[in-house]
Amino acid sequence: MAQFRLANDTAIRKNIGMFKNLIITALTAAVLPAFAAEWMTDLDAAKTKAAAENKAVLIDFTGSDWCGYCIKLKKEVFDTPAFEQYAADKFVLVEIDVPNDVKRVGSIEQLRKNQALCQEFNVSGFPTIMVLNPAGTVLGGFVGGKPNLAAVQEPLNIALESNRKLNEAEKLQGLEKAALLMEVYSALPSDMQGGALELQKQIAELDPENKIGGQTLLHEMAVMQQVEAQLMNCGRDIEKALAIVNAAIPTVSGANQETLIQVKLSIMQAKIDAAFRTAETVEDVNNIRNLMLECVDCIPSSEQQAAKAIIEKRFSDPEALLQQIKAARK
Repeated sequence: MAQFRLANDTAIRKNIGMFKNLIITALTAAVLPAFAAEWMTDLDAAKTKAAAENKAVLIDFTGSDWCGYCIKLKKEVFDTPAFEQYAADKFVLVEIDVPNDVKRVGSIEQLRKNQALCQEFNVSGFPTIMVLNPAGTVLGGFVGGKPNLAAVQEPLNIALESNRKLNEAEKLQGLEKAALLMEVYSALPSDMQGGALELQKQIAELDPENKIGGQTLLHEMAVMQQVEAQLMNCGRDIEKALAIVNAAIPTVSGANQETLIQVKLSIMQAKIDAAFRTAETVEDVNNIRNLMLECVDCIPSSEQQAAKAIIEKRFSDPEALLQQIKAARK
């Protein structure tokens, strides 16, 4: 009897231990979802929610099934409890996905809506992480991958500080307000400044005498809009497009000038590609070399010497290169 009771006691203790493990597993499963950050897909709804909760909006423009940096950023940062804890009281999170597989966003209509938002916010690379206030003003963010949460937090914290300044500016007037708004504008990443049109207009209106550069911003905004319109009207005329951009580059500065230089490099690449396709003489090859050297003049001076050396080595025997070009076309 004693042996029977001992056997039963052992079984009971074993079952209690198993039961406790089941409880712990169940509780863990119940708690873990709380660490998964909630990502909305409707930007308008997110802005409404952000206004009600006094938060900023964080948008992840992503290609969830084809963009390696997007997938890595989501897995190693956004899907972690540490990010959820950091973001919980600061942001309403929105994912604007442009995947290859339409099923990931539910419908072709949603995909087209997401593509339109990318165009609206001038998204040119993935991932683009953008912070807005509830009214839709761009506050900052970053483009490309980041290795860890600390690297992600740095630009996001700058955006949050810009949001604080923007709220503070609402209490001010005139040049004092313009100066604070200029701080917000200047803190934007260069590839986001071009899209901050409303902020530029507001600064210009508050600075009619251009004391802090408000009218300069307005002028450059007009130049950029004019260039965009002119480029749309020149079709495939590479020379005309190049002339438009070359004329505009000296009239702007900072991020706008960087943007136009990148546009010029894109046009030059098209011109070089066309020259390779039609090269028939050594003179044509030397012309390609000159075009490439012209591109080098657009890159940072610290990189120019190395780039020129590569070009000179590649074009050291124009006749041999011409034969290679012709052979590649066959």
